[in-house]
Amino acid sequence: MAIDFSDMLDDETAPVLHPRDIFFTLARDPAFAFPRDIQTEVLNKWYSRRDERDVIVKLNVGSGKTLVGLLMLQSALNEGVGPALWVSPNIQLARQIVTEAAAVGIPTTEDPRDPSFATGSAICVVNAYKLFNGRSVFGVERSAIEIGAVVVDDAHACVSTLSQQFRATFANTHPAYHAIIGIVAEDLKASDAPRFLEVNASDPRSAMEVPFWSWDANHDAVLAVLHEHREDDKFQYVYPFVSRLLRQSRCVIGGQRLEIEPYFPATDLVRSFQRAQRRIYMTATLADDSVVATHFGADPSNIGIPIVPTSSQSMGERMILMPQELNTDLTGADLRGLLRKLADDVNVVVIVPSKAAASEWMEVADRVLVDDGASDSVKVADGVEELRAGHVGLAILVNRYDGIDLPGDACRVLAVADLPEVTSFADDLDSNVLSETDVNLRRQIERIEQGMGRGVRSNEDHCVVLLIGSRLISRLRSRAGQEMLTPATKAQLELTRKIAARMTEPSAHEIGVVIRQCLNRDPGWTALSRKALVGIAVDDALRLDNTKLALRTAFDLARANRQQEAVTVLNDAVNDQDDPHMRAWLLVRKAAFLHPLDAQLAQKALSAAHDIDNVVLKPIAGTRYKQLAPATGQQASELIAFHNRFIDATQRNLFVNSLCSDLRFLPKTSEKFEAAVDELASFLGIAAYRPQKRERGKTDNLWALADTSFLVIECKNEVLEGREQITKTEAGQLGQSMEWFRSRYPASQGVPIMIHPTRKLSSDAEVVAGMRVIDKNALDKLKRKLREFGKQLGDPSVGSNAAEVAQRLEQFGFRSERFVQEFTVAPT
Repeated sequence: MAIDFSDMLDDETAPVLHPRDIFFTLARDPAFAFPRDIQTEVLNKWYSRRDERDVIVKLNVGSGKTLVGLLMLQSALNEGVGPALWVSPNIQLARQIVTEAAAVGIPTTEDPRDPSFATGSAICVVNAYKLFNGRSVFGVERSAIEIGAVVVDDAHACVSTLSQQFRATFANTHPAYHAIIGIVAEDLKASDAPRFLEVNASDPRSAMEVPFWSWDANHDAVLAVLHEHREDDKFQYVYPFVSRLLRQSRCVIGGQRLEIEPYFPATDLVRSFQRAQRRIYMTATLADDSVVATHFGADPSNIGIPIVPTSSQSMGERMILMPQELNTDLTGADLRGLLRKLADDVNVVVIVPSKAAASEWMEVADRVLVDDGASDSVKVADGVEELRAGHVGLAILVNRYDGIDLPGDACRVLAVADLPEVTSFADDLDSNVLSETDVNLRRQIERIEQGMGRGVRSNEDHCVVLLIGSRLISRLRSRAGQEMLTPATKAQLELTRKIAARMTEPSAHEIGVVIRQCLNRDPGWTALSRKALVGIAVDDALRLDNTKLALRTAFDLARANRQQEAVTVLNDAVNDQDDPHMRAWLLVRKAAFLHPLDAQLAQKALSAAHDIDNVVLKPIAGTRYKQLAPATGQQASELIAFHNRFIDATQRNLFVNSLCSDLRFLPKTSEKFEAAVDELASFLGIAAYRPQKRERGKTDNLWALADTSFLVIECKNEVLEGREQITKTEAGQLGQSMEWFRSRYPASQGVPIMIHPTRKLSSDAEVVAGMRVIDKNALDKLKRKLREFGKQLGDPSVGSNAAEVAQRLEQFGFRSERFVQEFTVAPT
């Protein structure tokens, strides 16, 4: 007679609560024999703190965090804290969770309406888009489906998803785009008439923010436009969020699209998430823990220290190389050739920040993975599956630093090329102010680390990581950048420096030999790489940015119509801020929150911000113009002061390389080019700024020379080489720049300079008096001498000695009084 053993289970028996004990009750695949030590350690720590509402768990890639998270949720269910929800950044990762849960015997469902989820007999697995959207099945401003415990997996990747879900975007072909421009047009013209004309002409390079006073005054009219289109395509999933947060939002209008985005994604609008009893945030590279409060609504005063294992041995093996640190003469073409050769044998993935950056890789790429619908690209999800299935070769991944798994042979060589770029208009405007601050650096470092983690997905996995780009390497090598890296990455980079000590300016081929030692499993390398991670001190510090927290507090107070309290919070944040750029940025935010209470005081706050950094929004009455003056000291002394930022000769050479890379005649690179012209002046000890960028002046760059004369520089780097003439329009623009200069500096002498591939004027072009040209030959000469000049400054006996620096400035023609003679030619 068969026995029904299930009848023998005592219903009164206490449920198994500890997640490690739960593991042994599961009908799991034999591959899951025991939890790893590192998993047990994390589970023990969490179990003792399981009643804390918001808990951060940091586990290196390959630590088995999926199993850890599933066991935590199952523990919550067994304790009666359900239903239990798992949130992944995207559909692909959600499906992987379902697969692994099945392998360990934990029931799941992908349907939030499934009764098994509501009753706690299965964990519901969804992607972040499913939970956080204006028509969420979980309910907006009401709890349609309850959540008891939730794991937010890859929380850093979910942050970017949240921003997208709360951002309204309208292309310039959409009726709402033109309707909103019509509402705010007069204020845009008054704020910046030339820029408005560019936007109105659909210039893809131009964008301008709607001034906060205009946004406040036109709130009802804009809301009516949005309401009219509330059922349109994708906008229907954003409208319920944006409409409720419109007063606390920013609107930026570009030539091709406009964006409306609140200061923060208010995830509390999804009420069931806000009310969940246990919220667990799992991540590998979250350097800034503030997002748990600013984006997920956790109370910062109740966030405990992150749960972090004491061992780093779960990290997979990574050989991290920075080729341009090993040899600053290596070019982009050298490295593309190296990766192309490696791709003949293994899968190589290169992460680039944008489609424009991907263009340089087209000739060597086998696949371009980007979700933009272009005919010459492959969808990211399809491309990832292809890589996981077999050999593809060289794949270019466009602007995807997280939410992707490339284990084993799917990716044996991973390159992160160039610094990550911002993805929204508001972030782009903010980065103009915050570019040199720790806030911006931390964002970049975090994205780079996220990208580096794509190729190593378990502690048995191995991958070579190449970091490419002079600016990227300089950021990582800076003192502040080093402090922001995770301990494991820092240790693996230190190992890179030991490798570098054995190599003297290696060629791309020689670097390839070292890479193949890793790929071919050289026993010496594998032992060395494992040893590098031994004894790394645990880093469980809770890193909260008080400025971001203050902004989030002000945002929530304003939403509750407690405007005066919001202003008080921001005023305290301004007073606590030492960094001038952060202070200016905060004053603009304070002005926006102050405007509904006192418009006049708001304009005073904005004027104060503009006095600190005139990149920020101009006040209604304009601003006092600050004349550019020559540097106060001798050029050599000013140069030395600027060069104190370089920690060694390598970093100086990398800076020079980045300048030379940006000083190219290339379409769609005007921003980089003009910034490089400005940085070149600073590198040479010359005072300079960008009038068109700073205060919408008529010229791109202005240099103040030591002899009290000025260089008025108009950049035409987007003109393709091969065009044989300077046009009448281009010459006219330089003439307008000189008129602007004379109005600003009536007692000074200005030299009109045009940077253009050719020195030849068209027959109908009017010569500007005194005009000089930096043509292709002159620019090449400048860059060639700049590289040699930078190398000579690397000698400590030269670079720190004002007399020696002055001698080199004279030798290379960079003394300010000689610059025009040495590097410009007369037009013909």
